[in-house]
Amino acid sequence: MELKARICKAFCEGVQVTSFDGGLAIGTPYTNFVTGDSIGIYALGPMAGTYRLVDNALTISFLEAEGVSFEAASRREALSQILDQHGAQYDEDMGEVFKDGITEEDLPSAVLEFSALLLRLNDLLLMTIERVKNAFEDDVRVALRAEMDKRLIKYVEGQPASPKLTDITPDMVFYPLKRDPVALFIVTNESKLWQAMLLRMIADKEGEPLSLVAIIESDNSVSQKVRLQADNKLDAVPRYKGGPEDSIQRITRVIVGNEAATIH
Repeated sequence: MELKARICKAFCEGVQVTSFDGGLAIGTPYTNFVTGDSIGIYALGPMAGTYRLVDNALTISFLEAEGVSFEAASRREALSQILDQHGAQYDEDMGEVFKDGITEEDLPSAVLEFSALLLRLNDLLLMTIERVKNAFEDDVRVALRAEMDKRLIKYVEGQPASPKLTDITPDMVFYPLKRDPVALFIVTNESKLWQAMLLRMIADKEGEPLSLVAIIESDNSVSQKVRLQADNKLDAVPRYKGGPEDSIQRITRVIVGNEAATIH
């Protein structure tokens, strides 16, 4: 079988088409990032010889439920641009993303393009998650920079803790006088937490004095199993969301000691 036919076959095997009174229900092989379900499309018609492609009327509402706000002008503009690029529209009253005027001849290719549109709309949620993650990281860095600058404590960012510990790079490393250095991981996924625990093992093996701290946004940011291991192996694992100022002070106490941390 030639390559083109094999590619077409791979696409077609994942597509399911069911007829109903108003047109066709089309199940695609693509997964909706928000719901975890396969992306479904309805081809309504034919009406006056053409079809209307619509989603399940839940795409936008699910995005909003997951925290994507279309009240901001920038987000509305992003939505409008994506729809325009695919020749589609959004019906606010019906809650449907749709595209009109599809001929029967163009329907197969239009379904593929409409699938691509719905996948791109899912990216709006990824953008929101990334923005929240970046805000958490930025807030922690800004707060700790202020604390360390006030106390005249040296720190570096994005650098190994020492020449012997170059395999894993923390987000920040602090060097208080007459105390062990402190490596900080700002945890936005479980991989970061595993890195912190692995650095703990490497530092112990190398005989390098080093305190390890990992700050997580909330208990739900990582699995309970990994979180409990980190609680037992690291010097501190403060949760940011429950008390931002308290979590920053907890890190500060590891860096400078309990008595020095109370000095303002």
